[in-house]
Amino acid sequence: MEKTILDYVHIIQKKLWIIFVFVLIACATTYYVSKTFVTPVYAASGQLIVNSINPVQGSNNLNDLNTSLNLVQSYKEIMESPKILGDVVTDYPELGLTEDELAKKLEVKVSEKSQVMNLKATDESYSRAAGIVNAVSATFIDAIPTLMNLNNVKLLTSPDAEQPGAPVNGSVVMNLLISFVVSLMVAIGVILFLESINDTVRTEKEAEEWYGVPVIASVPMMSRKQAGKPSPKITGRVEEPSYAAFK
Repeated sequence: MEKTILDYVHIIQKKLWIIFVFVLIACATTYYVSKTFVTPVYAASGQLIVNSINPVQGSNNLNDLNTSLNLVQSYKEIMESPKILGDVVTDYPELGLTEDELAKKLEVKVSEKSQVMNLKATDESYSRAAGIVNAVSATFIDAIPTLMNLNNVKLLTSPDAEQPGAPVNGSVVMNLLISFVVSLMVAIGVILFLESINDTVRTEKEAEEWYGVPVIASVPMMSRKQAGKPSPKITGRVEEPSYAAFK
């Protein structure tokens, strides 16, 4: 028997309590796990810009720009080198990090067609993540004139340690929202799947649609308690029995 969308809507309405219980359990479990086992991780980011080398009068500005673009990749490697990371660990002991730990928390990205260097640090504390970005940026800017005999790196943006953002691994509210949507879809999907593979005839309408004949009588369901009661005692005069004819 083909079911219409309206039939599926009625099925869902009958099973709303099951859906509600399933979603409630899923959201409660998500909340408990998020609060107990998931440690929030924050990210702070900053940007440095590599300016063009001070050009000589009459030189080609395009060549100066290409030189600066080529320097960006070298600057990235210098920033991630043990020299810079070691200086950060030494000059900023309040971060409480070793050189290896700092290298794992720091990410530097550059583009072949951009003079901007993007720094990103992740940590369980947003203030420390912001401190990492600011410390690496300051140490790198101070070291470049000595290492490269150039002074063409400027701070473009820096993170504000006083304004933390949302955790990068998902907040409790976001986890609950995802859990609600997923559990709701799963509950409805399971109910509709079980209904589609169940060929039990439950109503007069289904019987008529299955067998193509009208229903003239139905036997209501009885509980065990009702079935165990004795039949009422018949008293009085026994008359001629009645007959019923079926066409």
